Amino acid sequence: MKDLIEQVDANLQTHEEFGNSRQIIALNIERYKFALAVLAQNDAKLQALLPAVERLDEALANKILGDLLVRAELEAAIERLETDASAPQDTQRLIWCLERSLAIAGESKSMSAAAMERDFQVGPDIDGRRIWVWDLPDGSEPVADALREALRLGFMPGGHCEAQIIRPTPEMVAQLDRACTLLQALVPQVAHSVFSHLHSVAIAHMRNERGPMLTASGGDSTPCMIFIAPEELANPWDTAVHIMHEAVHLKLSDMVRTSAAVVDEAMVTLPWGREISVSNCLFAFHAYVHLQVFRTAVEQLGPQHYAAYGAPESYLANTRPHAMSVVNTAATTPFSRGHQRMIYLGEQFRTTWASYLTPAARRMVDWLCEAISPMVDMRIERPDEAQAAAGEARAATAPAPTTRYAKNPKLHLRPLKEHGILFASAIEQPQIRKLNTAAWLMFELCDGRNERDLAQAYAQITGVAEDRAWQKVEPMLEHLVASGMIVPIDDAAAAREGRAA
Repeated sequence: MKDLIEQVDANLQTHEEFGNSRQIIALNIERYKFALAVLAQNDAKLQALLPAVERLDEALANKILGDLLVRAELEAAIERLETDASAPQDTQRLIWCLERSLAIAGESKSMSAAAMERDFQVGPDIDGRRIWVWDLPDGSEPVADALREALRLGFMPGGHCEAQIIRPTPEMVAQLDRACTLLQALVPQVAHSVFSHLHSVAIAHMRNERGPMLTASGGDSTPCMIFIAPEELANPWDTAVHIMHEAVHLKLSDMVRTSAAVVDEAMVTLPWGREISVSNCLFAFHAYVHLQVFRTAVEQLGPQHYAAYGAPESYLANTRPHAMSVVNTAATTPFSRGHQRMIYLGEQFRTTWASYLTPAARRMVDWLCEAISPMVDMRIERPDEAQAAAGEARAATAPAPTTRYAKNPKLHLRPLKEHGILFASAIEQPQIRKLNTAAWLMFELCDGRNERDLAQAYAQITGVAEDRAWQKVEPMLEHLVASGMIVPIDDAAAAREGRAA
């Protein structure tokens, strides 16, 4: 069983797009650099900072652009840019954060971590960085005041939630560190991955409309951090679950910043009595898959750690029941356990809810099911393959060549050849786009070719059969046109305009 746990622990980190945290973080850093370049087009102060930002190595870029305040200001600036590009951009706060962070780049702590009164750190060293614990001083200071404002405005915005941060005691910090050590001992590769996305922990009393909350992860104003209620710290087994649960959410949040996951944000009713959005269901499924590995490790490998941490049942009296608990596991009502919810959500996303997801998110769901399959059977009944192939063949032929396509000349571009990724933003539609290798190829092929020529060129370059190429080409063309990356040239309209002239 130890080998099985190690296998699945590794499975969940190996996928370059969905599992590799280093790749996910690197792409998000590149997104921030690209956003800064776009914002700096009309901002001399930002333009002056770009060379220093571009010179940062991987560790320093993650430290500076991954700082909580810098990230919060970058996300706010990106949202303003994508919402109304014509409005004047207020970058003063972002410039202040960047200048201050760059000035202390050689110091051991990031700008936000350095604002804490006491230096409380937990968890393993990840590329020279440990997780810092919130301990804001009582007095006023510019960085501390900015952090308080970020918490006031940004704790789970829109969710009718509130959080009261408390100053931690050394015992609370030791309990957090103990849980991090236990998590790392049981699932080392998952732990290393999620700790890469987690920069800080705040101990807080939290509430939403349903009552007290055990844990939370913040919104764009409080990225890369999680919140834990103080009463949840005494039980190391479930504290480890809480840390892993929220840090896995941070990982997916970092992933969807560069790869959209949902095309239709529908509300769905779950059999355990909740109505929530499709994207929240996807975050839940992603977490349940990862937590299944930890739960199995607790059951199979946990006894060898009882001497150091106590047996899970010894904490039962003080543990509130919840679907992810590895201590309070006695609930027998349908869908009261995390693995039951995981199986249900996985099946829904591969059948009824599949149309709500982007192609990338559907591939992620399939990969998650495959990664966990040595531990839990996630197979479902698929449509007859022969019927599916016949349907593909009917839709494979390219239409008559009536429209040609060309690149929009008004674009900001950031090619990342080592990642096979192109970041792009159209001046008229300034949302930041990430094109994967196939979409980037299609973008480059749009040099005046028509639909049929594009399908043939795509088939020749990729090796896809010509009678199937249009099935690949059509959705990419639609996406590129909709995002303003390419523009259609209607030959018939062009000819009419020529005759009229």
